[in-house]
Amino acid sequence: MKIETTRFGHVEYVEDQVIHFTDGMVGFPRLKNYVLVESPSMPLILWLQSVESADIAFPIIEPWFFRRDYKAPLGDADKISLAHDENDRLKIFTVLTIPDDMTRMTVNLRAPVVINVSKSTAAQMILQDKSLEIRTPAHEGFNKAMSSFLQTRTVSVPEASTDAWVAVDFKGALSTGL
Repeated sequence: MKIETTRFGHVEYVEDQVIHFTDGMVGFPRLKNYVLVESPSMPLILWLQSVESADIAFPIIEPWFFRRDYKAPLGDADKISLAHDENDRLKIFTVLTIPDDMTRMTVNLRAPVVINVSKSTAAQMILQDKSLEIRTPAHEGFNKAMSSFLQTRTVSVPEASTDAWVAVDFKGALSTGL
C-alpha cells in the first residue's frame, strides 16, 4: 500500500504496519488509522501519519527525554480502547509541537499516545495529573537526547538515504514502554 503525503512524499507501508485508534487523536476523531513514519536523518522523532488524510501527521517522541519518572497509568476506558490484555506490549509517546523556531518546541506530557504493539491499536490518553504540562519546553531535552544518541551511534547513515521517509515495522522495533 502507499500514500502520497504532503510532508514526506511517497510512503509505502503494509497493512500490518497500520495502527488503529478506536477514538482517533484528540481533535481528529474521524481519522482512525495511522502508520509510524521515520527518517534516518531525524532520529528519535517518529511521525504518526494518517493513512486516511495525506496532510495529517503528528510528530511523537518518547517522554523519558523530558521527564525520567514519567508514568501514564491506564484507566478502564484506555484499556478498552487499546484492547489491552495483561501480557500486551505497550509503548508510550508524547506529541511534539515543532514551530519554525526549534528553540520553542514543546511536548504534551498530559495527553500521551499509547500504542498496544501486540494488537496494533492505540489511544491518546488524557491524564488528570495537573503536574504534567500541555506545553512542556522540549528543545533542551531533545538536544541532550540527540547528542547522547549520536555519541552511541555506531552505524552511519549513507548520504543518499538521509531524506528517505519509511514506514516503521513497529511490532519489531518498539520495546516495552509501560
